[in-house]
Amino acid sequence: MYRQIGLILILFALSVCAQSINRSEIINSGNYYYGRGVSQNFTEAKDRALEELTSQIAIHVASSFKQVVRETDDQLTDNVESILKTHSAATLRNVETDDKSLPDGRIDVFCYLKKSEVENIWNERRQLIAEMARKAEQYARDHNIAHALKFCYFSAILLNSLPDENVIYNGKNYTTEIPERINAIIDHIHFSFVCDKKVAEKERQVTLRVTHRGAPVTLIDFFFWDGTNQVSVQGRDGLATFHLLGASVKFNELKVFIKTSYYENRSEIKVVQTLWDVVQKPSFSTRKIVKLTSQQPRLEQVQRALQKKTYNFNVRYEEDIPVADKMVREAGRFMSVLQSGHTDSIKNHYGSDPFLCKKIIDYVKHNHPKPLERNIRAEFNPTGDGYELRRIRVLHTYPSIHQQSTEYLVLDFNRKGILQDVNTCITEQLYDRFVKQAEYGNDWGNRQQIIKFLEKYRSAYLTRDIKTVDMMFAEDAIIIIGRKLETKKLPDGMVNYQPLGKQPEYDYIKRTKKEYLKRQQGVFQTMQDIFLDFSSFNIIRKNNQPSIYGVEMRQTYRSTTYGDEGYLFLLIDFEPDTLAENPLIYVRAWQPNAWNPEEIIKTSDFIVHK
Repeated sequence: MYRQIGLILILFALSVCAQSINRSEIINSGNYYYGRGVSQNFTEAKDRALEELTSQIAIHVASSFKQVVRETDDQLTDNVESILKTHSAATLRNVETDDKSLPDGRIDVFCYLKKSEVENIWNERRQLIAEMARKAEQYARDHNIAHALKFCYFSAILLNSLPDENVIYNGKNYTTEIPERINAIIDHIHFSFVCDKKVAEKERQVTLRVTHRGAPVTLIDFFFWDGTNQVSVQGRDGLATFHLLGASVKFNELKVFIKTSYYENRSEIKVVQTLWDVVQKPSFSTRKIVKLTSQQPRLEQVQRALQKKTYNFNVRYEEDIPVADKMVREAGRFMSVLQSGHTDSIKNHYGSDPFLCKKIIDYVKHNHPKPLERNIRAEFNPTGDGYELRRIRVLHTYPSIHQQSTEYLVLDFNRKGILQDVNTCITEQLYDRFVKQAEYGNDWGNRQQIIKFLEKYRSAYLTRDIKTVDMMFAEDAIIIIGRKLETKKLPDGMVNYQPLGKQPEYDYIKRTKKEYLKRQQGVFQTMQDIFLDFSSFNIIRKNNQPSIYGVEMRQTYRSTTYGDEGYLFLLIDFEPDTLAENPLIYVRAWQPNAWNPEEIIKTSDFIVHK
């Protein structure tokens, strides 16, 4: 028995020796980067070891970064170290670690990395650049210029986080490709004059048509100098309207600059945020000159038209609607109330409906909407509980962030033709895409309800309706009942989350939602201006459960002092047999600053047992 124990101890000792490393050999071989850290805490010791390892790499590659690092008083290697830390996620997957306990109780950690492995680290960044360039290309095909240029610009920043003279991935040279793409997009954008209105002595409205390769732009950001401030303008669906105030009322031409540098959105991708102040950023010539009308309408004529407060609707609809005339009158009344912008007028007309009255008051208060057309071309569509009137063009203004945005409203009526709700529309390009997808799946009713829910979601932010936002992120399931939402408990185990890649644990999802809502409540109460938009939006039908849909979308958020981006996922069931007759939202997952396709939560990650 003692001989057996002795043999086991010998084998154990040999095993330990086999697993140990010879640090001196690694240091002297010249084939490794390495670092050492000592601390009472293992994590702290490892961090110190990794810092020393990163410093070695920085010294080795510093000369390759001379042309791309922003000029500062810091040492070149310090800036290069900052760049290298953006690669740390890849580094940690490749680094080897050896640790041992010291007699005084501290932990001695030794980290080392084969020099040949550094090329794999660079390659992960090249892959990220290629992925972002691919996404930008898709946005450009959809004429979503704002997001095409944003992702191209972010890719250009990432190019400067590599020591390569030319960043090549899968045979494509992105060092030349990215700037060429940006310049090509800018070259194919055309602004043309549409109309000009002088609505007050020192206030003027100008509308431009904006096209990309001859097609209406889906979304574009540009800015101009009004003599006092740089004013940002967002155009949608081929049109952009903005206000000229004060001295700018006398402009006979506009010098507009297409936005390429999305500073306020840099936190969307953490590595871009880290690199923003370290590397040199590219600049592009984006100026376009737009000649304005030489004969403006006389102020007296415009004032008389405004006093009439009349709106003409040219409404298209495919089936007979008995209450069509009534809805047109209701829509005209709403537009007149919106034009006045007075709380008393809103209360006089909609005071009998507390929900709608409060929503319109909050919408006017926080977005300062101005109707842009007297002759309105729109369409009636049947919905699950009535009708909708889509695409009334208005202008939103947000003074503290110098932002103006062309928007479209959708009015919802019940079957009797009475106005029930008001929300902002998704872009026409997105709407048309979902209509076309519904032709293949024969499921327009479900897709239409998802669109309406997300239009309500965006409007909840623009009206600062924290109750609705809170409910939309609640842990319980949400029942969608017309314009209202209710919550309902789900049976245990009905919805299972099974990540298929690098997606976060479900506990993380719950935590980020709670943190997000807590912060959002404070933002709603303190910020002068808030602007929210969707940068992508997909509706995915689940193959094995045809009544279940996943909604995958990014949202862009700006306020007076803060901005961020995040990824929102919804799982919706349109036939929840055991729970309710109305559609149910089972899951709402919020991932702030998530971008990598491998890490975002998808429809395929969920299994529903009904």
